[in-house]
Amino acid sequence: MKYRVPQLEPYIGQEELENLKKVIEKKWLTEGDFSREFLEIIKDFTGAKYAVLANNGTLALFLGLLALDVGKGDEVIVPDFTFNASASSVAFTGAKPVFVDIDEGNLNVDVEKIEEAITEKTKAIMPVHIYGQSADMDPIMKLAREYNLRVIEDAAEAYGVFYKGKHVGTIGDVGIISFFADKTVTCGEGGVILTNNEELYDRLRYLRNQGRLESGSFIHPQLGMNFRMTDLQCAVGVAQLKKFKEIKEKKIKNYRLYQSLLKDLEEVSFIEEVNYSNFVPFRVPIRVKNDLERLIQHLENSGVQTRRFFYPLHKQPCFNYLGYKDDDFPITNKVYSEGLCLPVFPGLKEEQIEYICEKIKEFYQRGQK
Repeated sequence: MKYRVPQLEPYIGQEELENLKKVIEKKWLTEGDFSREFLEIIKDFTGAKYAVLANNGTLALFLGLLALDVGKGDEVIVPDFTFNASASSVAFTGAKPVFVDIDEGNLNVDVEKIEEAITEKTKAIMPVHIYGQSADMDPIMKLAREYNLRVIEDAAEAYGVFYKGKHVGTIGDVGIISFFADKTVTCGEGGVILTNNEELYDRLRYLRNQGRLESGSFIHPQLGMNFRMTDLQCAVGVAQLKKFKEIKEKKIKNYRLYQSLLKDLEEVSFIEEVNYSNFVPFRVPIRVKNDLERLIQHLENSGVQTRRFFYPLHKQPCFNYLGYKDDDFPITNKVYSEGLCLPVFPGLKEEQIEYICEKIKEFYQRGQK
């Protein structure tokens, strides 16, 4: 169906087209000038000493885990409330993802639950920075030091998010950012792994490029695979990064308009905004007190494309083998039963936001009929 208000629309235009034209005219489609520029902008903005590209955010996580020597017999602690890739990347290394519950207010991982989940097999912690805010990294890093654990940050949704002045993804041993089509800056697909550790950086370079440092050589000192991007993708990415400030400001403006229009509706609440992180909205995640399924249907019937919150990992059919009990994760279960994501993309018009909010008010003011 054609939606009156879609969930997502990338903020792309002439700048991206001009960069793509340059790549095609130069006839160098693999990683090249735009790839190098893309990485330099990212390093400069995030403050990371080192950065390498990956095909997408999922493979960036997998690559980061491989660089940390995570594998069979290891455990990696992952929040129960996140996209499936956070845990599947762990599973594909041969390690076991261990799920923990979240903070009800901001939806990021509950640090106390992390410590409870640590065992002698724990190799790493994977904090996930959810919906455009940072997890509380200081106590996580303290735990990592105390128990001699590695930290891999899943900052897939969090380009432009800073924790106490440090860009997320640069605080742990490694961190990743995704450039999928729904992210704040996009290449269509793509990802980056960040680190401040030179030894990890060197390992990442071999792993991502067929076990060699330079393409064109047929001597492979180590084992590796192809985790490379293309200059076509990075050409789009460079244009996106250069207008990030504009994208961020538009998304924040849209988010605040939702808050203003829905502030008097007692059935709806927004996530808590923490004081240790700035906020770059990934979606507009709201929680409703009752009748979520019917509200979703009402909005869909009104031409508004919706998204549910992340399905709890412990409920995922692909992780049934882990044997988790549903009542082990009361907060994740609760927020999933109440959670709905509304669009916040930069090109969203004020009248579209007003229309969405009118439809939500209409639903509750009519007694969910």
